Amino acid sequence: MDPPLSTPTRKTSGRGNNHIAPDDTTKEVPPTSSKLPSDGIMEESVNQMTTMLSNILEHHGRVNQRLASLEEDLVHAKREEEKLKAMIEALEREKSEMNARVALMERRDSMTCWKPRWKAFR
Repeated sequence: MDPPLSTPTRKTSGRGNNHIAPDDTTKEVPPTSSKLPSDGIMEESVNQMTTMLSNILEHHGRVNQRLASLEEDLVHAKREEEKLKAMIEALEREKSEMNARVALMERRDSMTCWKPRWKAFR
């Protein structure tokens, strides 16, 4: 006769060690209601977390839009900066040319006004 399932039996593993087999009887769990008192709290917590996540995602989207706008502004500002640098360089060249012309005119003027001393007495 087979021993009842509720009593542990001795079995031998492949290595010769003896051990007690686990209890194979299944215990029937009494039926419970589908909604536990903590289910409402969990549902509310999940709803709050979902709302928070939604708000975070919306804020993230707005921040990304603002960042893209600022990046466009930065590109535009860099273009303007390059234009202004080119204008400054052109003005500096023009200033240098004007200074050279003024120096040349002053030299010419000083040469025409200068007379040798021997001519001053005639």
